Amino acid sequence: MVFRVAAVVPLILAVTFVCFLLVHLAPGDAWTRLEANPDVSRSTLEAFRTRFGLDRPILVQYGLWLRNVVLRGDFGLSFESALPAFDALFLSGRLAWTVLVAGSTLLVALVLAIPLGVWMAARPHGVVDRVGSVLAFGLLSVPVFLLGLLLLWLLVAVRVGDLGLGVGGLFDNRYLGAPWSWGKVGNLLWHLWPVWAAAGAAEGIGWARQTRGNLQDALGEPYVVTARSKGLTERSVVWRHALRNAANPLVSMAGLSLPRIVSGSLVAAVVFNLPTVERAFWQAVQAQDPYVVLAGLSFFTAFLAVGNLLADLLLVTVDPRIRRGA
Repeated sequence: MVFRVAAVVPLILAVTFVCFLLVHLAPGDAWTRLEANPDVSRSTLEAFRTRFGLDRPILVQYGLWLRNVVLRGDFGLSFESALPAFDALFLSGRLAWTVLVAGSTLLVALVLAIPLGVWMAARPHGVVDRVGSVLAFGLLSVPVFLLGLLLLWLLVAVRVGDLGLGVGGLFDNRYLGAPWSWGKVGNLLWHLWPVWAAAGAAEGIGWARQTRGNLQDALGEPYVVTARSKGLTERSVVWRHALRNAANPLVSMAGLSLPRIVSGSLVAAVVFNLPTVERAFWQAVQAQDPYVVLAGLSFFTAFLAVGNLLADLLLVTVDPRIRRGA
């Protein structure tokens, strides 16, 4: 486990190095647009060129950029807005909304998927099992952006605006800037459920299928037969004994699903016009704003690496045999 923790930093460095090369080798005229920006003085341009070594080899540029990130938390300057790259990504509470959207999508998918998978395993070849199998193949083949657009069309088609409910964003106009209240919380949940459905539906049904397969294998083990012979209820056998032993692959799967959840949240942020880091990152990609793109890629890399590390730590907590090397 110590090795896994120590491996996070080299992993992040390697990914940022590759991203730095790709961003700076990509064609674009972002520097030209910055020079044409009337809000940026000539002295600022020269200071920026010197600080990041834009007239020096690309390896030197990466070293200077990494030094500024580590020592000062300076990810560079936005060529579009002349703001620090960190501010261009994280201003206006975008980081908090990003964590809320991605975390809630993951949580909702797990809360719905695991009981569904248990039901499917306990009643194989039943109606729920067959419907779940059809949904699994269907949802796994539908791209996130298409599912999001279909949900938007559905909400507009049923004319939710006639009920005073908005579509897209995180709040209706009447709640923007308003203090928090139960009405505002309810309106936030109304705007989040399409995001949960678009970004987490395929992952959730995949977890349900994985839970079904793992639990069916566990239900055939000798200790389950022994538990049943002792007179334990089927609920106790399934939830207290079999599911605990079937949970290890699910914990690992949750960590591996984080990249897909984040990428799905990015697409959902664009489709539903969410004020998150993913949407600001997408705008920077469209504008070919290199240092903002680098800051976003560094954030996503760290987010995913830490998420997978937490999944490993949770796996050790769930199964102490892993800690002992069993």
